[in-house]
Amino acid sequence: MEPENEPVALSIVLTGRNDNYGGDFTLRLIRALRFNWAALTSQGVRCDVVFVEWNPVKGHAFLADVVRDALPEIPSHALATYIVDPQYHHVCLQNPALDYLEYLAKNVGIRRARGRSILVTNTDIFLGREAVRKMAASSLDRGVVFRAARVDFALGSDHSRVTWDTLEDPAAHARRSTLRPPLFAGASGDFLLIDRDSWHQIRGFNEIYRGARLGIDHNFLVKAHGCGYRIADIGGPVYHVNHRGSYRISKAVVQGADAEAAWGKRGWHSRHVVYDNPDDWGLARAPERQLPRGVTMIDFDWNAVPAIVNLRGVVLPMRRTGSSAHDDTAAEDGAPPAP
Repeated sequence: MEPENEPVALSIVLTGRNDNYGGDFTLRLIRALRFNWAALTSQGVRCDVVFVEWNPVKGHAFLADVVRDALPEIPSHALATYIVDPQYHHVCLQNPALDYLEYLAKNVGIRRARGRSILVTNTDIFLGREAVRKMAASSLDRGVVFRAARVDFALGSDHSRVTWDTLEDPAAHARRSTLRPPLFAGASGDFLLIDRDSWHQIRGFNEIYRGARLGIDHNFLVKAHGCGYRIADIGGPVYHVNHRGSYRISKAVVQGADAEAAWGKRGWHSRHVVYDNPDDWGLARAPERQLPRGVTMIDFDWNAVPAIVNLRGVVLPMRRTGSSAHDDTAAEDGAPPAP
């Protein structure tokens, strides 16, 4: 076990709420985090976990406590848990169909993570062998956004006993994303790894647009690329457990009414708009209070709330040489059309 005051090489930022999303959210979270923690620490990676519970469900146990109880192998000093007062959700919301502002929650975790590098991922993602090897080698360049292709498992696959051999078995794979330069987009939110200083220079994910969960991760890549950061494939995949309610499986059900779906409208211009968060992004000005068992409560304060409308934080980039205002390929490659 690493000493409490040992420098942290990697912080893993996760978010969620105790709402049984997909039917077995907590189980998927526990299984993936247990596997990833064992994989990283067995390779000598000094890491910690930052878990942010956004808009906690009234009458349900805090998921932060459930995680701590289920994973005693993670030392208390290596598991930082934050519960965000639900009033932040209600005053920040720009779409009443959403009950979870995923990327505001991730910004809370990024802002408070202490690792030299910060991996933002999702709760049902298993890290692949090559990704762990690269992180353990401590040879990743600073100022580079590292991405990983995502392999989806067939719905209903058994993940009660996960090993790298079972993850890598192609017979269980339903779909694999393809990463293409310069953005290396595709399931972007499942693996975003950058050094801590760069996360803070970019100022996290878009806090200006809060009407959808979809596209915020892609929009981050557009911002990073526009700011001159190189984006690179880490060289190996991560693995995703498909579940009921996921966007890929459920999108056809809400065809034509996606603005009312749990993820919000798909068609906003995540590829065309660059954002500029204020200096206090990630609820930096929110008061914090210590609860029992190492949980930190982020209390509500109007001074910490992002502006409801912030047009100065929205930037339409100039068209790049050789692109067309209707060139979809240019937009896909991170060259947004001119305003």
